[in-house]
Amino acid sequence: MEPVVTKQFRPLTETILALGATLLMGIIDVDTFLEHGEAFVSAQTGNLVVGVVKLVTDGWQAAWTNGFVWVGYFMGCFVAQGLSERLSRGNPRHQLRWLMVLDVVAYTVIAFFQRDLSDPWLLFLLGIVAGYELTTFRQVGGVAINNGIMTGNTKGLATSCYQAIFDHDRVARHRLFQLLSVLTTFLLGCALGVWLANVAVLDVLWVASGFKVLLLVWLFIPAAMEKPAE
Repeated sequence: MEPVVTKQFRPLTETILALGATLLMGIIDVDTFLEHGEAFVSAQTGNLVVGVVKLVTDGWQAAWTNGFVWVGYFMGCFVAQGLSERLSRGNPRHQLRWLMVLDVVAYTVIAFFQRDLSDPWLLFLLGIVAGYELTTFRQVGGVAINNGIMTGNTKGLATSCYQAIFDHDRVARHRLFQLLSVLTTFLLGCALGVWLANVAVLDVLWVASGFKVLLLVWLFIPAAMEKPAE
C-alpha cells in the first residue's frame, strides 16, 4: 500500500509564518512611526488614535494619511480573505505557497519603488500588505491569533492565564504560551525596528523582503511538510 500524501504543512510551518509576520509587523510599524509621519500600518488601534489626535490638534491635512492607511489595511484583509477561499482550493500546500509568493512580490515591489513614492502612498501600500498578512498568516501552534493586534492578544493572555491557573484548563494553558510567544515576537520586532532605523546601511523594507524570501524557501523544504500517512 502506497503512503497517502496529505498535501498539508506541519503545524510548525504555519507557526513560523505567523511569528515571522508578527516580527515584521513590529519592525515595519516602528519604521513607519519614526520615519513616515507617525502612522502605524498593522496596529490600527494606535493608527486611529494618532489620526484623531492629529485631526483635533492640527486639522485634516495632518490626519488624512492615517485614514488612508486604514483604508489600505481594510483592502488587504478583504483581498486576503477572497484569495484564501478561492486560491488552489483542495491543496493547502499550493495555496499557502501562492499566498506567500504574492506576499514576497508585494514587499519586493514596494521596497524597489519606495524612493519614488510619497509617504501617504507608501503607507497605503504597506497597510494593504499588513492587512493581507494578518488575515493569511495567523496560526500559532494550532491556535488562531491576531498577530498585529496586541490589545486583543493582551486580553486573551489575561483570560487564558486565569483559566490555566484557577480552572486548570489545559487548552487555556496552551493558548497562554502561544499568546506569550506572539507578544514577545512583536516586541522583539519593535526593538529591531528601532535598531534598523538607526543603521543607515540597512534598509528596513529590503530586510523585510529578504526575510520573506527565506520564509518562502521554507515552504519548499521537506521538513516543512507533513509526512505521508501509511
